[in-house]
Amino acid sequence: MARGPVSVRVEGLKELDQALGELSKATARNTLRRALVNAAEPMRAAAERNAPADTGALQRSIQIGTKIAKNKSKDPGSRAYAATMRAGGTRGEAVQALRDARRAAGVGESFAEAFLGPVRSGKRAAIKAIVQEFGSHKQAAQPYMRPAFDAEAQNVINGIRKELVAEIDKSVRRARARAARKAAKG
Repeated sequence: MARGPVSVRVEGLKELDQALGELSKATARNTLRRALVNAAEPMRAAAERNAPADTGALQRSIQIGTKIAKNKSKDPGSRAYAATMRAGGTRGEAVQALRDARRAAGVGESFAEAFLGPVRSGKRAAIKAIVQEFGSHKQAAQPYMRPAFDAEAQNVINGIRKELVAEIDKSVRRARARAARKAAKG
């Protein structure tokens, strides 16, 4: 099934940047992550409904996460960290080597990301999830993720805006309250 190009119009990025600028980097990242996870829930629920219910394992495995499991042997940062420690470097030097190697390789370029799909609970489960979605020479495809994406993509995009507004407001209020308490003590 051929699909045409998809276009998305994004407005308000200056305002978003200003609002996030009031927060610490960690708070801003966590605010964005919470908004992404909350906004992706309708797509997760749709994928769960679409997944074959033979044992229910695939349905239960469909989750939203903000961290991707890294293969440490392929991660340039982990290799740089280990090499620095083997060479007799300090933990601080090893952490700096890890960060430098990841930056040089372009790992972690995004400020905040969210992932949606079946959580891998072993090689067999991962293969089964892929075969369910795309099929094989022995089994017809029973897609569950793509129909969920097609049905819910616009709702997720609209939800991101709504969730960002709510999460930024909450985070800014908490940050201001913390600052006021700190000023009252000091």
